[in-house]
Amino acid sequence: MKSFLFVSAFAMLVIAGFTLSGCHKGQNIHPCAPACQITKVMGDLGRNGEHSFDIIYNNKGNPVSMLRSNVGIGRPNFVFRYDHKGRLTDFYGVYSAPGQPDPSSSYEAWHKYYYDAKNRIILDSTFDFGTIGSDNEPIPNTIRYPNGVMNISTYVYDSQNRIIKSTDTQGSNTTIRTLLYTYNNAGNLESVLDPSVEPGSMPQYFFDNKINYHRLNGIWQFLDRDYSVNNPMPADTYNSYGLPIVINLPSHYTGYFVTTNFSHAEFEYSCK
Repeated sequence: MKSFLFVSAFAMLVIAGFTLSGCHKGQNIHPCAPACQITKVMGDLGRNGEHSFDIIYNNKGNPVSMLRSNVGIGRPNFVFRYDHKGRLTDFYGVYSAPGQPDPSSSYEAWHKYYYDAKNRIILDSTFDFGTIGSDNEPIPNTIRYPNGVMNISTYVYDSQNRIIKSTDTQGSNTTIRTLLYTYNNAGNLESVLDPSVEPGSMPQYFFDNKINYHRLNGIWQFLDRDYSVNNPMPADTYNSYGLPIVINLPSHYTGYFVTTNFSHAEFEYSCK
């Protein structure tokens, strides 16, 4: 199974939008996003049948867990950890609910993050299908990966703190893949290029005039590598804030929410 790290930026088509009702400040929250949190997502999440995510937040407004209605291989619960500065340090998938005993003490994928002086994630070490130690830290799977690490990603940002370059080792001791991200004057993703691959036909983006719901929280932006201002296509229905309620995508498109793909989804929110 693929780790939920590897999200194809070409396939990103999570649709959203809202009516701008003012600006506010908050850690990991875009200053001009509505004061809303995504609390539940239902749909063919991970293309593993119909099920849902319930999202729990801390008092800083950042996610601490995402619990599935149907847990299994390829469908883990997600857990988020933070340091004393409120920065995301760990993002991982487990089969038990956070705080509940897990006889297997296993994880599906575990990401550990490291920051630069501007508090931006610049390195991500990913461990795959290992066990959790007594210190609640990941024990690497050295059988599948001799060096213990499934992937190491690095990130470079522009002056607007958007990812413009990423690299992945994909289990090797050297960089296997490099991606370059460019944005247009409207602030939307224009292209994602792999310099080692012969240029082909560019993906077509048809952005709306709504504000991307990933901007409700910087963690959503980072995990899906989606920093666009607008969305490629409109949702079927919206709430009074302009946030999507129902999304149904054409067969040749794929949506993503927190590295989980879908073709259709329904969103619920809590708004102040």
